[in-house]
Amino acid sequence: MPPRRRSQKAPRHRTKPDSFAKLIGGRVRKLREEKDWSFDAFVEETGLGRGYISELERGLVVPTVTSLAKLAKALEVTVADLVLGDSPRVARPGRAARPIRALLPRESCKP
Repeated sequence: MPPRRRSQKAPRHRTKPDSFAKLIGGRVRKLREEKDWSFDAFVEETGLGRGYISELERGLVVPTVTSLAKLAKALEVTVADLVLGDSPRVARPGRAARPIRALLPRESCKP
């Protein structure tokens, strides 16, 4: 019987920073430092691992939605604040969200 081959999975962590991950990591570090939290205090507050937070702040790992939620809760910001940063958001007070059909071209909505 021939030996089993191990599947070649893509590495979960990067060796070079990812541009999106680097932006988020930079925002996380900036917000942590604005709160005057030490690295260890932040790790304890988020419940995430030391290595994960370290790689996240350096842009070596793209955070999951669950991790973003934990980070946002600890930093007292929204997930959108972490992802979008200081990008201006258009507020539409008193206006309900449009159904997805309203966003699609009319031809694609026909049965």
